[in-house]
Amino acid sequence: AEANQWPEDAVAYFGAGDASHMAFHFPLMPRLFMAIRLEQRFPIVEVLQHTPPIPDNAQWAVFLRNHDELTLEMVTHKERDYMWRMYAADTQARINLGIRRRLAPLMENDFERIKLMNSLLLSMPGSPIIYYGDEIGMGDNIYLGDRNGVRTPMQWSPDRNAGFSRADPQRLYLPPIMDPIYGYEAVNVEAQQRDPSSQLNWTKRMLAIRRTSQAFGRGRLTFLLPGNRKVLAYLRELGDEAILCVANLARAAQPVELDLKRFKGRVPVEMLGRTAFPPIGDLPYLLTLPAHGFYWFRLSKDVAAPDWHKQMLVDEEAPVLVLFDGWTSFFRDKVVPWRIGMAEQMHRRLEAEVLPKFIGVQRWYGQKGQAVGRAVLKDSAVWDVGGISWLLTFINVRECDYFLPLALGWEDDEDQMRALSALAVARVRQQANVGVMADAMADEAFCRHVVKAIGENRSLQTAHGALRFARTSAFASIAPEEVATLTLGALNTQSTNTSVTLGDRVFLKCYRRLRPGVHPELEVGRYLTEVARFRNCVPLAGSVEYFSQQGESSTVALLQAYVPNQGDAWAYTLSYLERIVENMREEEMHGAYLTLIQTLATRTGELHKAFALRTGDPAFEPEALTVQDFEAWRARVREEAEATFQLMEKSERTKEVLSSRTRILAFIAACAAPRGKALKTRHHGDYHLGQVLISNNDFLIIDFEGEPSRPLAEARRKHTPLRDVAGMLRSFSYARGSTQMHESTEPGVERLGPALERWESATRQAFLAAYAAATAGSGIYESFDDMRGVLQLAEMEKLLYELRYETNNRPDWAHIPLGGLSVLLAGK
Repeated sequence: AEANQWPEDAVAYFGAGDASHMAFHFPLMPRLFMAIRLEQRFPIVEVLQHTPPIPDNAQWAVFLRNHDELTLEMVTHKERDYMWRMYAADTQARINLGIRRRLAPLMENDFERIKLMNSLLLSMPGSPIIYYGDEIGMGDNIYLGDRNGVRTPMQWSPDRNAGFSRADPQRLYLPPIMDPIYGYEAVNVEAQQRDPSSQLNWTKRMLAIRRTSQAFGRGRLTFLLPGNRKVLAYLRELGDEAILCVANLARAAQPVELDLKRFKGRVPVEMLGRTAFPPIGDLPYLLTLPAHGFYWFRLSKDVAAPDWHKQMLVDEEAPVLVLFDGWTSFFRDKVVPWRIGMAEQMHRRLEAEVLPKFIGVQRWYGQKGQAVGRAVLKDSAVWDVGGISWLLTFINVRECDYFLPLALGWEDDEDQMRALSALAVARVRQQANVGVMADAMADEAFCRHVVKAIGENRSLQTAHGALRFARTSAFASIAPEEVATLTLGALNTQSTNTSVTLGDRVFLKCYRRLRPGVHPELEVGRYLTEVARFRNCVPLAGSVEYFSQQGESSTVALLQAYVPNQGDAWAYTLSYLERIVENMREEEMHGAYLTLIQTLATRTGELHKAFALRTGDPAFEPEALTVQDFEAWRARVREEAEATFQLMEKSERTKEVLSSRTRILAFIAACAAPRGKALKTRHHGDYHLGQVLISNNDFLIIDFEGEPSRPLAEARRKHTPLRDVAGMLRSFSYARGSTQMHESTEPGVERLGPALERWESATRQAFLAAYAAATAGSGIYESFDDMRGVLQLAEMEKLLYELRYETNNRPDWAHIPLGGLSVLLAGK
């Protein structure tokens, strides 16, 4: 307690044995090492978010290493095993429940990693402690007894006994380090003082920079959570001063987009080089960091932006529309007679020029490679709320319907103008006003009013139909009472939708392509939230549906709870496989990863059991999987095989499939129907690693839309849930194939294939075993062994679909399903 009375911005320096009375922040230390090995910020964020507050006149003492072992007492058993495997493969380096090594050997003498770790130490809350010798990168001697391996003489010079003592070397209590890498002749203070780029001089510079701001020692800590989870970003704020710290935990260069809107107008000044960066605006702030790189920025109000910086405005080549009466300018039936001709001209220009140019470059435009031509307004509505209005348009392009809400922003509201510029459709003028017309999903007010309308179960008439906003029973527990407090997060555009977070509470997903019928994601989301109460999905708060005059419905938007997560399992798996490739070794049979996969399989089984509940709802009531059902399915798979063969004849890359035609058809014929009772139920329909989010070592299952290329009716059709299992098994194969493609130019790649094959085999076995255990006795089937033929047919169906998709869209990826087909036919 007495030690904690030190000034909060002090930097402590202790020799061996001097720090035993200090109150250390022990849990943080191993998490820093875990994060840099996992290339994942989660271990650091989690431990600091759970760090209890201390009195205002006290402070944590934080360190990377000290005179004792790197203690692993406060981590889980799995985390301790991981740390031992990664940092103490030589058991001689282990002692008690820790690792007796210095910082430099732990970082494999990589100066960039050492600098990164020290940047975290010096910018985290607390009084940092630097252990003697770590400022020059001293090594250790793990073959000395007890903890003495990190207590060797300080290496002052290349002279006798490292300049520590003039005594007879044999009389020293501990010998100095003498190996060729860390020995005192190579690593010593005297030499590093003469080298401007040495670790010692770098450390001195970092300490000097840290002393320029009290925010490091006394400021509050706020984590930013950018989409790239390999980047750790946080703010240290004290009064009006703000320091932004950004660290790349990965061994490769990484980009990151940071939400810094509340510091709009400030200029980030890089503190090591005092370089001014472009000012912060409303859009996400983009940075790129080198491998294990970091930045410290002072967010300054006083420094001018660099003179080469140019403010990004609306595309100067965007069409210009001259409005005469707001949204009414586009509709002949809403203007006075003498302006009908002007309105018709505006309408034609909107359909023939403005909308086609915008829609054609959007990710959600379905007919890629085909010019839009003309975008016909099938229906529309002006939504006026409290003096603000939006034009909601329903557009037909090449016989497909799209939903595009439009907003207007004027130059007298610079904040809104900047926000809308990211999704600008056209520049606009109206009398003396200049502005922009843009996709309303970039408009915070629009998104807020959608949430409010859902909460109030509103309806809005369109010219030829109606929009209906509907809440679920979970709305009150998900959405806050005061919608005006919600702030718009970053937009995320997918192939079928645009999504955005509002505050840290709700997630609004807008479907761009409208497909008539009951949308599976709406139907399933309502069922899992209100009926099955399945806890490993994202709860549904409400929806927006469009009803045509003929009574046909299409889902326009869903409102869901925002659930903090660590990203999807696909990105996590690729990152894990990259680490295997880097080390060119298997990590103890992948124990930690396989445990996570077993959890995924268990959640998959629990989802399928939720779909097998008997609730009386015809859309979800499970049915018997009959022999006739199985035979009809097998016939469809055979038809898909024939369609695949026809496509393969036109592709040189995949012609080898034709030589296996007889074997493929024989395989399909040999897939046996279950002998015992089995159920067909609703299921996910497009299940893979990208459809599950990792959250606190557990999983959230998302996106029940089904395969985008298939009709909605097919996604709603009941079938064996083992189609989901087959989809996940194929996803493991894609992760392996993607990694091999990415690393194909690396040295030693010939050793990579067998290692990744063993990983895929172990992952498949772990998933199947855990799934079978989770669904045993559920009534979905009598026994998992009885369903082997069903699973084989489901995997063949998925492989044939992948072959057609890759041949048509990504020929360079076709080798992945081809390899999977060979393995399946071989019965491995």
